[in-house]
Amino acid sequence: TEQCTCRSGSHGRNAHQPIKIEGNTQVPVSRRIASPTRPTSNRGEIPRFIGEIPSEKAPNGQTAFDSISAMDCFLYLEWCNWVKWIEFEPEWFDFPARAGLPAVRCLPDFRATAETGEFKMFEAKSRRDNISPKKLASLAAIRQHFALLSIAYEVIYRSDLKRDGFIDTITLLRRFGYLTFPQNLITRALSRLTADEPADLETWVKRAQTKKIPLSLLHHLLYRQRLPLIYRKVLHPEIRHWRE
Repeated sequence: TEQCTCRSGSHGRNAHQPIKIEGNTQVPVSRRIASPTRPTSNRGEIPRFIGEIPSEKAPNGQTAFDSISAMDCFLYLEWCNWVKWIEFEPEWFDFPARAGLPAVRCLPDFRATAETGEFKMFEAKSRRDNISPKKLASLAAIRQHFALLSIAYEVIYRSDLKRDGFIDTITLLRRFGYLTFPQNLITRALSRLTADEPADLETWVKRAQTKKIPLSLLHHLLYRQRLPLIYRKVLHPEIRHWRE
């Protein structure tokens, strides 16, 4: 049985922020992280956004990421109820030419494993429209090679996760997902809220306040997908206050 891991967000540590001053120039401080398969550095012509994030679904309680797209992909996988374990860059795959497909070598970003032991491979990319036709053909070939092994392979685009404020919302709610509450409080809250129609976060907050439900518990239930949430772009509280 293969396994997997995931996580991200403001609770992690990143290597794009630390800087040193050389003359009048700010230079990123060099840092390295490692996956089970290779080390990664933030140095280069364009400094990379890398870091580590704590997660109960990750090996040793934390996982690394080597881009913002990978970070958001991890946050998404961690949010998925079916995912029990996530691994970052778990292993290299060398596929020989067969069934009309070219030979290809790949290192998927994540392997996400369900409680049953079944797993799925994921690749994180920024957006479809900035991937070359050659790379798209390579990703399609990789997907077909995995399919021959009865393994699912999916490319997750950050632009899709950003749509309607989805990834920003679950990142905002994520810390509440780790809280624990007495079962009687959860049962009482659900009994008061489950009859309500799906709504956005702001509407759910108003409902909870009216029904005397602690907001921390509401946010926990929304993150854990116990209540139907309609995703909207997230506004910083100060921006929302200014608009109002």
